[in-house]
Amino acid sequence: MFDALTPEVLAALWRGTQVTLGLTVLASLFGLLLGLIGALGRMSRFGPLRWLAGVYIETFRGTPLLVQLFFLFFALPQITKVTLPPFHTAVLGLSLFAGAYTAEIIRGSLNAVPRGQLEAARALGLRPAQALRSVLLPQALRIGLPALGNQFIGLLKDSSLASVITVTELLLTTRGLVSINYQPVLMYAAVGLIYFLLSHAAARVFALLEGVLDRPYATSRR
Repeated sequence: MFDALTPEVLAALWRGTQVTLGLTVLASLFGLLLGLIGALGRMSRFGPLRWLAGVYIETFRGTPLLVQLFFLFFALPQITKVTLPPFHTAVLGLSLFAGAYTAEIIRGSLNAVPRGQLEAARALGLRPAQALRSVLLPQALRIGLPALGNQFIGLLKDSSLASVITVTELLLTTRGLVSINYQPVLMYAAVGLIYFLLSHAAARVFALLEGVLDRPYATSRR
């Protein structure tokens, strides 16, 4: 059975893994940006902006990712007359989906920063944007990093849904290999192992980042 793991099969699995990682990293970065914008919009004193941010967050948190991908791939081109390649559509869908959840993570993390930190920043003469960039966001990042790590790992696994819009990521690659070598047990065990290893590696990276960010606070508690 293990004879099915030929160099060609391993190379195909590696290409699928690269696509999966590309989807996850790009969607995480764009999702982080959208999440920051959404969180600030949700916390804004300007009513229409707060309403728009709320609609975005609740829409993409309240509907399945699979439905969102189908809408972007099949329905959006009919509405806008613009057709994106499958990979770009998947990045867009995953980014919008991740951004909605990330917005709530960032909002909760910002609210968890002691209010005295903002008051101290204002007392030092920092403008609101400066206080946000230099005082609030660094502390919010430390607070929200575990949740952001979970979000990244979840997005890594959710990227397999991109296969439904013909993105040849890891799962679709594996399905194609199964149709050739008729070894579903071996192939799906291999893809499960790959996802596990990727998730474990991501968890370790985020654990290291948590340790780095927590180091100054650990020193101050001694």
